[in-house]
Amino acid sequence: MHLVESGKVYLVGAGPGDPTLLTRKAEQLIRSADIILYDRLVNPFILQLAKPEIEIIDVGKRPYQKHIQQTEINEQIILAARRHSCVVRLKGGDPAIFGRVQEEAVALSEQGIAFEIVPGITSASAAVAKLGIGLTARNVAKAITFTTASHCKGQVEELDLHSLTQGGTLAIYMGIKRLPQIVKQIHQETKTDFPIAIFYNVSTYNEQMISGKLTTIIKQVEEQDLEMTPGIILIGKVMDMVNEKFRNINNMTRKNYLISGSRSLAIEKAFELYEAGHYCLMKIDSQQPYHKSQFKLYEQLEKELKFDERIVLDNYQY
Repeated sequence: MHLVESGKVYLVGAGPGDPTLLTRKAEQLIRSADIILYDRLVNPFILQLAKPEIEIIDVGKRPYQKHIQQTEINEQIILAARRHSCVVRLKGGDPAIFGRVQEEAVALSEQGIAFEIVPGITSASAAVAKLGIGLTARNVAKAITFTTASHCKGQVEELDLHSLTQGGTLAIYMGIKRLPQIVKQIHQETKTDFPIAIFYNVSTYNEQMISGKLTTIIKQVEEQDLEMTPGIILIGKVMDMVNEKFRNINNMTRKNYLISGSRSLAIEKAFELYEAGHYCLMKIDSQQPYHKSQFKLYEQLEKELKFDERIVLDNYQY
């Protein structure tokens, strides 16, 4: 492969949402990027770690809606690499797990553009961590299968249930809309009422978890009105190992904070609050030379989000 004179593209995993789960390398790249092309589900605070003067471009796909096509995303990444030294393509979770990273890597390679894939924590790992268990467990779950219920051109494909029937764990991404079909297929083919847990907005301030059996989960989800909320589906006997003290995540008290003050102190305070399970956004600093793409996004979020408390660090005592 002949590398042309252009910048380098980093295909970066932003993790499941909680910025404290960012890898060190991911955070460093976000802070030093000359331009960022980001997915819809990336936490806006993670974008606020970027230099205020750089352009950030939303290339996120909207489930079940008309959205930007992958070929157009590839073209935007290539164009950015022609114009900038450090290009960050920021994806939710791990870019190598249903993150379309292969298509982008191939497109860059064909153009002779240098790139690097930077792993992130995938939502399945974050979900079981919240439950105090693993995706695998000795004598209970010896394997894990990652799959998706969302396929090209809207086609629904049969799930590979071999690992599940042999005692493994099944993690289904992008399957919430097709939950009834998924549950029906698994129950009919395995004749087993497996334990199941569904995590919505995992590792974010509004995360929720519903657990039950294949025969009960549809009704439980309907009662909570969560059919169109992003989520990860986990199925298998390992779900029975959840300690009761970890089942109260829906009842945790979380707040939304808007933080004002110097950029460095605001970032430090935000990480403290995220560590405690809250959600934060930094207020637009009039002293900073924001790129219009950042200013527009943060201004819109400040208007749309409901904040429980506002913190002004100039008068705030640690």
